[in-house]
Amino acid sequence: MRRILSMLLILLCLPGFSLGETLICDASSPVHEMSDTLYGLFFEDINHAADGGLYAEMLQNRSFENEDITNPSLYQHLNGWHFNILAGGEGKVTLKTEEPLHENNPHYVRVQVAKAGYAFQNLGYGGSAFRGGICIEKGESYDVSLWLRGAAEDGYVEAALTTKAGEPLSSPVRFNVTDRWEQHTGVLTSLAAAEDACLTFTVSSAVTVDVDMASLMPRNRVGAAWPGGGLRRDLVEALKDLHPRFLRFPGGCVVEGSWVWDNLYRWKDTVGPVEQRKENWDTWGYMQSYGIGFYEYFCLCEELGALPLPVVGGGLLCQAREPYENPMNDEELAAWTQDILDLLEFALGGQDTAWGALRGEMGHPAPFDLRYLAIGNENWADIYFTRYEKISAAVKAAYPDVTCIVACGPVADGSLFNASRARILRSFPDDITDEHYYMESGWFLRNTHRYDYYPRRTKIFLGEYAAHEPAAGGRRPNNLYSALCEAAYLTGIERNSDVVVMCCYAPLLARLGMEQWTPDLIWFNGNQVVRTPNYYIQQMFSSTLGDQIIQSEMTDEKGAAVKEAAAGLYHVASKTEDGRVYVKLVNVSGQEKKINVQVQGTDRVKGIMTLLTGEKQAVNTVSQESVSPAQKQVAFPDGWAEITLPGYSAAVIALQ
Repeated sequence: MRRILSMLLILLCLPGFSLGETLICDASSPVHEMSDTLYGLFFEDINHAADGGLYAEMLQNRSFENEDITNPSLYQHLNGWHFNILAGGEGKVTLKTEEPLHENNPHYVRVQVAKAGYAFQNLGYGGSAFRGGICIEKGESYDVSLWLRGAAEDGYVEAALTTKAGEPLSSPVRFNVTDRWEQHTGVLTSLAAAEDACLTFTVSSAVTVDVDMASLMPRNRVGAAWPGGGLRRDLVEALKDLHPRFLRFPGGCVVEGSWVWDNLYRWKDTVGPVEQRKENWDTWGYMQSYGIGFYEYFCLCEELGALPLPVVGGGLLCQAREPYENPMNDEELAAWTQDILDLLEFALGGQDTAWGALRGEMGHPAPFDLRYLAIGNENWADIYFTRYEKISAAVKAAYPDVTCIVACGPVADGSLFNASRARILRSFPDDITDEHYYMESGWFLRNTHRYDYYPRRTKIFLGEYAAHEPAAGGRRPNNLYSALCEAAYLTGIERNSDVVVMCCYAPLLARLGMEQWTPDLIWFNGNQVVRTPNYYIQQMFSSTLGDQIIQSEMTDEKGAAVKEAAAGLYHVASKTEDGRVYVKLVNVSGQEKKINVQVQGTDRVKGIMTLLTGEKQAVNTVSQESVSPAQKQVAFPDGWAEITLPGYSAAVIALQ
């Protein structure tokens, strides 16, 4: 405190210095090393994040496998399709399973045409009886494919982009029918932009043709050569701009199944040729095509420059639900553990191993950079920890360089959390603890010092978190205030980044009109991406990750330490090995604050300030981005500058 008072007296003598809060940062006084994996992403196929989202496939239910395994009486195999759409054609459609394309893809349709001109459509995502749901851009090209089998050599099927009424939006491509299953491919170029297009197939003559595995993907996509077909480019770019150090996938509750074991996410169903992958009913209420499987997740990590962090089930169904079936017994758990070891071999094994060889066949001979494995999601109690112990012991024995991550339940405090923490500290002290919590915004402001008191040997992965505002219109909003509360909390996370080694917001993605959970970091529709205020906070913090936390203290005009909650001001400072200094400031009050910032121990006198501010309840939408960061240069003559923080704002100052 004496040093701070001395510095304050010196600053008072400087020209232009004003009374108010003073933040003094000392780059020559490091506090501790920061985790270089602190900020990452959590991907789960919730809110149609994969199918209908990141996955580039534009067709819904492309292979007629859509069904609800928890309610088999619900007939959905033709969901997303419309048959006999045009006047003039005649025929009928039958759902079939005899001699399918592959045993993992058992359903297809038989189209028996009585009169030429019979047509059928896939409406895409968001289509209805009155309109299509496929967004296309004028002049853009799209890869189309279809598996066909028929009896007539002179029969053919034409594919084209059209309106719901059949009006052409592209020239057609023709697929000739043969007497065996055969994949046909072509390219469609759109003649006009549309948000309500369909992919329409027209059968040439009175023939019988079997149809399966239709596909439509934009040519301008990421990973077109991957077996699954690739990812939507604008969403991949939005993820890249977050500078993630890791990617946690594929869930979340998705990995555990919901009520029955048939619903369990099995990684082996997601690899190999895409037409041979076994689709699954998503825990969140729709079908997963597995076009994004474990291979594609690993490749996405490389595309993002992020470490892969796969999550596997812990031997029991989702504890947050009321499962119909019991946890795995010893025999079942042994088989499940072997599946997990096979996954590690798929990622890390050489070409002389069975699963490493499959990885090579899929296009990636070299091992992936897998260092972490999460076993279980939001699990707790002895029913989980006894199974975790057996699985993790097998993993550590076979792959000692892989760090295991143990679940600590779905809450931030209370008896369940305390019991889980005690068990982990006692039984698994060397493993990373995975904490999850979704709390109201004010909780994050009150708990910025949560990790100050953790044992420094403990390593925490904050695997899921988000600030929840009161719901409006059936949705919890991604407003600026929630983002600023998260920013304030992240100052505490960075200050304790010797303990918190990883963190990621959840959920990551949501398709507008198809969401099951709010809030979400990124919203999108068929052709637009909405970056929320929460997204921009993540981007500002993750792109300015230091190597060391440095000493910093904020005082008021009398030299007394500022109480964060009372002033609404939060801060943290760090530096990189090459001398860059980052100062992060958050103002959750509605009042403008003038802060005298002094940075000691550096000769950097120029920097850039990135500022995010706006109305407290402001949100971003497809029609208006109300909140986005702005940058300006700032000078630090004599090592100090007066920074004006508007009410409801966050700033990151980077001394370059």
